[in-house]
Amino acid sequence: MQSSVYKQYALRMLSGKWGISLLVVLTVMVIQAMITTRLDLSTNDPEVLLTSVALLYGATVLLAPIELGKNWVFLQVAKDEKPTFGLLIESFGSLKDYSRAVVYYAVFYLGLNVLMLFLIVPGVWFYLTYRIVPFIMRDNPDLSAFQAMRKSRQMMKGHKQTMLKLFASFIGWYALVLLTGGLAYIFVTPYLQTAISGLYLELNASYQAKQPVG
Repeated sequence: MQSSVYKQYALRMLSGKWGISLLVVLTVMVIQAMITTRLDLSTNDPEVLLTSVALLYGATVLLAPIELGKNWVFLQVAKDEKPTFGLLIESFGSLKDYSRAVVYYAVFYLGLNVLMLFLIVPGVWFYLTYRIVPFIMRDNPDLSAFQAMRKSRQMMKGHKQTMLKLFASFIGWYALVLLTGGLAYIFVTPYLQTAISGLYLELNASYQAKQPVG
């Protein structure tokens, strides 16, 4: 499908759900700001910078359930279900879900950062390959983080270009984010997240249809 189809679908699913969507995005932004403003990432001291980066990575991993929950909220939107704010923190109430979130994001961010440090293309490939893992975790609560990543790799085979084109179609919107000093971000994020969720739903339906019955 063309990117415009997923974008139109996203806008249709977001109708009547913008309030909770904006609240979720703002909440995550505030939490992230509380972490990053306490770090010194502009220092010229290598030791301080390394410590700050390590603390930022650690905090991001520990707060992984919130990032997971954000994805779950917009998956719910894409399914045309009533999204609940509680999904944002739901993983904190389950040791299994919390562990899955931490393991996935620890591996995801580490792999992404290491690959992007050397070559951009492998980093992009890695990101696209495992971007739908949070959605898979929601629909398959019995899968471990690594099992979900393996399934994501299978589902994204032959479809990474589709997702890349979808991301590229939002370049104009992120230019608007820059022009508005970041203000437009709270509106663009639900739009993009729901579009990606819609792509996942299509990929999942196709994947399930190919599985042997029984």
